[in-house]
Amino acid sequence: MSDWRDLVVAGKFAEAEPMMLAESLIPDGYGGDVVLRAAFYENWGDSLRDGPAAKAKYWESHRHWADFASGSTSGGEGAARMLDVNRVLGKIEAIG
Repeated sequence: MSDWRDLVVAGKFAEAEPMMLAESLIPDGYGGDVVLRAAFYENWGDSLRDGPAAKAKYWESHRHWADFASGSTSGGEGAARMLDVNRVLGKIEAIG
């Protein structure tokens, strides 16, 4: 059985998704599980590049990045985490 990361490298995001979600169900207390999901969906959107499917993956990524940012404990940390949220929002807006 392949690691889900190998499937991502091969562009098989749909096959990798259930394995990634299973791995990310175990919270690490620092938000790594949320970042894993956010990055996965952003990369999936990047691979699709355009259209409604890409936009849907970016919105899923945006949701997780926003969740991660909401756990900030200071203004500086929150501002830094918002960089990811805003980057993905820019990708969504570029699709139109």
